[in-house]
Amino acid sequence: MSRACPHLVLAPSLAALLFPSLLAGAAPPPEPPHRVVLVSFDGAGGAEYERQRDALSPDGFRRAEREGLSAVHFQPVTPSLTAVVHSSISTGALPQATGIVSNSYWPAGGPLKARANGFEAEPAVETLWEALARQGRRVASLSWPGVSGRTPRTTTPVGFRWVDLRAPGYLWSGPGAVGAFPDAALALPLEVTSWSPPRLVRVEPSPGQASDSARPLDFVLIDSRDDGRREYDALAALDAEGGLVGRLRPGDWLALPERGDGIAHRGRWVKLLKLSPDASSVSLYVGGLGQTEAWPEDFQRTLDERCGFWPGPPDDRLLEGPDPDVKSFLEMSSRFSAFFVAAYEVAERRGDWDVLLAYQPAIDEAAHVFSVPAPGPDGAEPVRVEKAAAALRETWRIADRAAARYLRFLERGGDVVLLSDHGLRPVSRSVYPAELMRRQGWITTDLLAGRSVVRPDSPADVAVTGGCALVVLNRAGDMPGGVLSPEEAAGVLADIAGYFRSLEDGAGIALFETVALQGEAARLGLDHPNLGDLILLAGRGTTLKAGFPRQGSTAPQLLPADIASQHGYGPDPELDGVFFHVGPGVERARIPVVRAIEVAPRVTARMGLSPPGAK
Repeated sequence: MSRACPHLVLAPSLAALLFPSLLAGAAPPPEPPHRVVLVSFDGAGGAEYERQRDALSPDGFRRAEREGLSAVHFQPVTPSLTAVVHSSISTGALPQATGIVSNSYWPAGGPLKARANGFEAEPAVETLWEALARQGRRVASLSWPGVSGRTPRTTTPVGFRWVDLRAPGYLWSGPGAVGAFPDAALALPLEVTSWSPPRLVRVEPSPGQASDSARPLDFVLIDSRDDGRREYDALAALDAEGGLVGRLRPGDWLALPERGDGIAHRGRWVKLLKLSPDASSVSLYVGGLGQTEAWPEDFQRTLDERCGFWPGPPDDRLLEGPDPDVKSFLEMSSRFSAFFVAAYEVAERRGDWDVLLAYQPAIDEAAHVFSVPAPGPDGAEPVRVEKAAAALRETWRIADRAAARYLRFLERGGDVVLLSDHGLRPVSRSVYPAELMRRQGWITTDLLAGRSVVRPDSPADVAVTGGCALVVLNRAGDMPGGVLSPEEAAGVLADIAGYFRSLEDGAGIALFETVALQGEAARLGLDHPNLGDLILLAGRGTTLKAGFPRQGSTAPQLLPADIASQHGYGPDPELDGVFFHVGPGVERARIPVVRAIEVAPRVTARMGLSPPGAK
């Protein structure tokens, strides 16, 4: 049936009245932007942005809100986990199409204990970078989740990947059992003068902190003031040949380079926390060993020269104990954010891309530990709440400074899209799904090196990330080494689902807001074989933990949470992110909702190109 309508012909005078711009020679609409910068601020919740807005500068997120299109709610997919949401942002498809259903999940058809890494897995559908390549365009990726550079489909022409530190950071205090720092039996570098006998400070990780990549670090305790008093006030850092790397006074950070693999630079950041003038004690934070992994080779060289080595995320160890070092944590967060901005500036000057995918993890890293605690029976401690609020506010300012720098790309006539994958919500308690299943006999374990591990012939297993748990049954005939017949599997699955649906806390509130079989997960956009047999999404105030509690079978069902907030749940306005789109001709408006799956089509439409998956 034709939907053609008769042509409407207007008299010239009426046309002039209704559409004056047509007769006045109005300027043509702006051309599509030649390039787009798309930045993901991990963990930047829309509700939290509303709370933080007044503390932010007019040049960052508020500028984007003022000058472009923004959304009250940027809706992630379910579960609201980083790998899952970024996959949907990058493809315009739901998890049931991408197959990436969690940060870590059981790959359909694999053995019971197989796990796929959602950050490195290839989506089952076309990505934004593949769609642009199909149309002769190029994408640069700066640690964008899903672009790992490990396979052709997860590689862009220019990029670098998120990497784990090659050795962890650690806190160190000395001299320890030796009683005193020994005299430095070495010639000081010419640049170093000490007016008191220099002392050697050799820093090594404790046995539990050691790794193959960790080497001892040598410092010399010096007295730099010619005042007639023996008062040590600085450390001189020496390289392997005894040369001076730099000086540290209390509160100072210093980058210590090390020899890397091939052309890549490697190193760690060190902070002098305390130094006693009488040389009786020194305290240091020694950062993890980082090395950037980028491609092509010339991009790797330029990143190392202009940005330095991979600094790594802020270290939660700084927050342990009765006197958490929030200041050092935030300094690490600021440095990590600045590294990503500096990498963007390198890529911007390089210019050989049409879309640049950038990443900023600062808010997520901080929100997990600094979000205002969920009120307990006696309410949250006011001092703790204020400290958490101040730290989170400073983290948003760090991210806001980065946003302001990305927005300067508007001066080049391009588009800038700022968004986040999810928000977070407060938690106060944790649950170990694997332990609960073990107590019911659905998971069997062995003891390996003092810890419980799931047996390959266990009836079931569970993959846990954030507030999401995916249960998979060990089905005979369907999985290598499977043990459950179809009849047995049906009964076990019904029992497991019924058990988790029945769990409540002391107030009669369900511990899980969603317990859904794979087929039932279609309403969540999750009906995919990689889901396994059952998805569990924790209720409010609850985070889920992988593995088994240290107390084993004697642990209570509910344990205190070791983080302040979490994500990885189902649809919830508190978990919605932020969305801003600024560029030539982009409407200035604040609209109710933008969905994660609308981003890739929006970017390609602005460029006059077809979206991922288009024929």
